[in-house]
Amino acid sequence: MHKEKTYRGVPASQGISIGKAYLYTRRQVNIVTTVLTTDEIENEIDTINNSISISLKELDKIYAISVEKIGEKNSKIFEAQIEILKDSIFLESVIKRIQKEKKSAAFIFNDEIEKLGNIFLKSANDYIKERYDDLMDVKNRVIRNMRREKLVSKVDEESIIFAHELTPADTILFSRRKVKGYGTDTGGVTSHAAIIARALRVPAVVGMKVISKFIATGDNVIIDGTEGIVIVHPSPETLEIYNTKIEGIRHHVSLLDEVADKPCKTEDGKHVEITANIEFVEETDFIRNCGIGLYRTEHLYMEKGDFPSSGEQIQEYTHIAAVTFPKSVTIRTFDLGGDKVLQQDSHKEVNPYLGWRGIRMSLDRVHTFKDQLKALLISSVKKNIKIMLPMISSVDEVRRSRVILEEVKKDLDSAGIYYDKKIPLGIMLEVPSAFVLSEELASEADFFSIGTNDLIQYLLAVDRGNELISGMFQQFHPAVIRALKKIVDSGHKHGIKVSLCGEMASVPLAVPVLIGLEIDELSVLPSVIPEIKQIVRAMKSSEAKALVGRLLKMPTEEEIKNEVEKFFETKIKTKIL
Repeated sequence: MHKEKTYRGVPASQGISIGKAYLYTRRQVNIVTTVLTTDEIENEIDTINNSISISLKELDKIYAISVEKIGEKNSKIFEAQIEILKDSIFLESVIKRIQKEKKSAAFIFNDEIEKLGNIFLKSANDYIKERYDDLMDVKNRVIRNMRREKLVSKVDEESIIFAHELTPADTILFSRRKVKGYGTDTGGVTSHAAIIARALRVPAVVGMKVISKFIATGDNVIIDGTEGIVIVHPSPETLEIYNTKIEGIRHHVSLLDEVADKPCKTEDGKHVEITANIEFVEETDFIRNCGIGLYRTEHLYMEKGDFPSSGEQIQEYTHIAAVTFPKSVTIRTFDLGGDKVLQQDSHKEVNPYLGWRGIRMSLDRVHTFKDQLKALLISSVKKNIKIMLPMISSVDEVRRSRVILEEVKKDLDSAGIYYDKKIPLGIMLEVPSAFVLSEELASEADFFSIGTNDLIQYLLAVDRGNELISGMFQQFHPAVIRALKKIVDSGHKHGIKVSLCGEMASVPLAVPVLIGLEIDELSVLPSVIPEIKQIVRAMKSSEAKALVGRLLKMPTEEEIKNEVEKFFETKIKTKIL
């Protein structure tokens, strides 16, 4: 009888699967250095040319499968691998070395690829480091074809794949076997295997370090891509818990179907907009009949390891606007810095969360900022895009941003390019100075969006990632409730809409408080949309306003939380069960 064991990693693609493990071990490439005779040199050149030709045919086929399954945009990594093998300068250098050094094609090709790979590995940028694996995939493919070895062992359908690492090609090829999940020792959320898993809508947990050493083909496993957990040899009790969770997910899907077309109004007729927070285009598959309250653009930088071109951004923003239409999508300009540091900058910040990030970076990198604003404007032809500026701490930042936006508009007008001339420009309120200046800022912005994750952290001086004080990160702290009240009142006084896109909006218990504060829009995780909508429809806004009236007089978080819990139990819970 095997003992249940739990492994933790990085949650890379949401969902839960229960099934049999398949341990994938890629055959190691051992290179032997051999000295060639003059007669053998031409054979080696023919060998590498032939193996590259075969590899290109394989990659063309994989690319075609990938486009069919996850679309052209997510398949670009295979285009990059194809371009490497079509690089005439690179291949000429390999052939010249074979002729000059009289060493085998496998040895020279391996050496040249490793040189390029070492440049990737030395990068401080995680994305560039992860591209090393993609490069090694090209190398292994070419050398395998030199040796005429087979590609991959047969995998039983509906397996959960585990490996030390998975290349994008591995991930796509396994997808043809109806794979139920992926787990790896290496990788992060920006690895192509992770991106592809999200596009395929199967759970993935990466960065588990040792999972491949402690799992065997045929083991019973549970993979939870939402929590970043893999359970090997689950007990009957654990299986029952997770089967219940899976049933809950199915129930949420059916619930979404039920409430998707119903109005999001309280019992006494107050309309509340429910929108989604998303980061990747693939996530739009999980939302229906609702807009996007926060579309993060940082992943475009994280995936490329550099700022994307205007053309790349136009493609992204046009697509997200099209799939959301006729609902609106609020696109936040690059919120880099903090935990998403610009890797190419050598300056090391002692406290990046209080440093060069968000709008501060954009205003210093005006060319980059203009590129993004230009892409957003060109993508706004359906007139359903809103632009949102992150980390605003002063009125001057908003005014400077507007000046730059007007300059970009003039450039487009001169070029005769059509765009939404009345595109809304809003701001995120997530630092204490913005809360203090909320009334002045409301006269400068077209809308407010409250980022409670950072606002609470800065307002209470609590690093929520610090285990010693994480319990002090209190969403129901009286200072938080009062700050939200002031922001909403300031926005409404100047006739602008106020939304909330922080984690607090996705907490069921917080919903009556946010409705009572008269927040116009809740932007939440796609997975909780049905639940949040149900709660809104089950309450009366008049009672929620009375609740907030009581909360604003309370001096402690404990008193506030107890009052909210009592309200939820007596006024809402019985209606949604």
